[in-house]
Amino acid sequence: MLYLFLASFVVGLLLAVRLMLFGAERRHARKTDGLLLRRSEPAIIAFLLMFGILGYLVVRRSSLSLPIGVMIAAAIAVVFAAITTRLAIATARIQPEHDPEDPRFLLQGRVGFVTIAIPVGQEGTIRYEDGTGAFITLPARDIGNGAIGAGEEVCIERVENGVAHVELWALVEERL
Repeated sequence: MLYLFLASFVVGLLLAVRLMLFGAERRHARKTDGLLLRRSEPAIIAFLLMFGILGYLVVRRSSLSLPIGVMIAAAIAVVFAAITTRLAIATARIQPEHDPEDPRFLLQGRVGFVTIAIPVGQEGTIRYEDGTGAFITLPARDIGNGAIGAGEEVCIERVENGVAHVELWALVEERL
């Protein structure tokens, strides 16, 4: 019986490592509950770990009989699994207080063309195509404080206060 408890503990540990590496989130949310968490995984892991630890300790270190020790270990493991599942669900439902996406970098990586040359340390104008096929014009500065001639292809690094900070596409392409 000791091997059952040890096997339960080892399998629980291996599943816990898998859960740490891959998470407990579903790939596709069910329409019914809207919870993006597979409830069974944390519960199974918690049960196996606690059943293995308690079963081994109760049978090995106490004077209780084997059937009573197994029942005690199983009962406590079920309670522990329920508590762990509740904590996992509560953690999965936490919503961030702010939007983690920085609006300055929404256009990062977008390629455009310089329509009015960008002088050293000053602003010029670029034009890029948005997702709908419309062309957008923005004032622009070179992030290296250099000059970029009209007609050059540029890559947007960020947009601050309505001004696009750009870099020559050729330089970006070299790094890729």
